[in-house]
Amino acid sequence: MDQPKDVLKKLAARYRKVVVWGLKRQYHTHRYIHQSFYRTLKKLGVPAVWTDFNPRQAGVIEAGDFVLSADPKGRFVNGHNLPVKKNVFYCLHNFSADIARQIDPKFLLHLQVYTNFAETADQKWDEVTFFNSQTRTLYQPWGTNLLSEEFRQPAFNNHKRVFWIGSVWNNGLNQGNINEIAELKRALGKKKLKFSPVRFVPDWLNIFLIRYSRLAPAVAGRWQAENNYLPCRMFKNISYGQLGFSNVKKFGDLFKGCNLNEPTTEELVDKALRLSQPDYLALIAEQQKIVRGHTYVQKLSNIFRAAEIISR
Repeated sequence: MDQPKDVLKKLAARYRKVVVWGLKRQYHTHRYIHQSFYRTLKKLGVPAVWTDFNPRQAGVIEAGDFVLSADPKGRFVNGHNLPVKKNVFYCLHNFSADIARQIDPKFLLHLQVYTNFAETADQKWDEVTFFNSQTRTLYQPWGTNLLSEEFRQPAFNNHKRVFWIGSVWNNGLNQGNINEIAELKRALGKKKLKFSPVRFVPDWLNIFLIRYSRLAPAVAGRWQAENNYLPCRMFKNISYGQLGFSNVKKFGDLFKGCNLNEPTTEELVDKALRLSQPDYLALIAEQQKIVRGHTYVQKLSNIFRAAEIISR
């Protein structure tokens, strides 16, 4: 049976190269996803290039290529510089319908994250991966940026800080996490733990800070929790060697037997802190077995598998 990396390399071999279009030098949270696509491909020896949203780089895309791109804000703001060419397969996340209409449907895959809506698709590939053959849409969560063999050993410490790597935000539709983070801070404060938010750090520092933390929660905003959006923070933190826990209920289906299931963030924090060191480490080890199936090797393989179906 082929190993996951061999599967990915075989699927990618039908294309001349993979072009990750956009966000090479722009700091946006989605940049880390593009970076993970690119670095995973390079580690496996798959020909790949990564560009900015720059029309002067249009010549990079050639016939026979596979293009991965996203319009981060979903408003066609940056993605309009994406050149549409013949005999190029496009996998697009959050682009407007305008550009989709310019691409032959046999050369276009829509990529979306897993939410409850994904389960309306006609094909279920695993617990959180679905493919809608009618709309040519693949639904899957983002994963960890580490390869399986790069996972760190489970860690436990008694430090008094909890690092949060990422955004604390909100918008006019209340889709952010500002209220839930406030709840997390209150829960940590009751336990004399300091909440320390950090943004835009390199991968090595992200790993170091998460491993240094007393806890590594993956608390999501209300909209995300209600729609079962699965933040990649959960997968990353576990692969970095920390215990993953979240207020998103769908994680209970994914991490059967090794998930903390509590109704509130405060209760999640309490339960994690009550675990003995051996139990804490054992739970991480079980979670890591599951996350090994959610690296960017698998995410890219799913993308190429869906593209193969569409191209038939």
